[in-house]
Amino acid sequence: MRIVSVTAFVLLVLLVGVTRFWPIVERVEVLGAAHRTSGEIMRLADVAPGDPFLWVTSFRARALIRDPWVLQARITRHWPDTIAIAVRERVPVLSDGERAWAIDGILLPGLAIDAHAVLPRIEGWGTERLDEVLTLLGMLEGYGVEVITYTPEGFEILLSNAIVYTPTAEALQVQWSAFESQRGGRISVYPWGVSSAP
Repeated sequence: MRIVSVTAFVLLVLLVGVTRFWPIVERVEVLGAAHRTSGEIMRLADVAPGDPFLWVTSFRARALIRDPWVLQARITRHWPDTIAIAVRERVPVLSDGERAWAIDGILLPGLAIDAHAVLPRIEGWGTERLDEVLTLLGMLEGYGVEVITYTPEGFEILLSNAIVYTPTAEALQVQWSAFESQRGGRISVYPWGVSSAP
């Protein structure tokens, strides 16, 4: 019995040793990266040409999976020598001029300064209301949101063709059909309805 155990152990060590040198990664393909470069994705995934092919695993790529820009990542081994890394990155949707967020509320570090200028802007005072701002941004997609200002009393939203005031994101959702019937000017949302002024 002991000989069988020792033999199995020796075979396992030999197998692990052999996989260190054969097969070897010859090519790494990165798909779907927009913000991160292919080199950054490979570094985060801890994969490079010359690495042991069978040692490339999702455990090794945990830094890639934890990166705030990466929404999803999939690593595929194509026998005998190619690794494909497919990523789906988060997209910045909101900025305060210095920080940027994805629609799921994840802070996205390292966004280029000129990219902040084209994003809808968040500003305000009082308790930060980021979750509600992101909800409003999602609701008003397609309406040309430029600035969302929050205060303890509510939100003022500058659209491309109107200014909207709402006390909460929920109030706008409840009065959504009345809001959609208004075009341009200043639109105020209340619990009992919507009013507008030119």
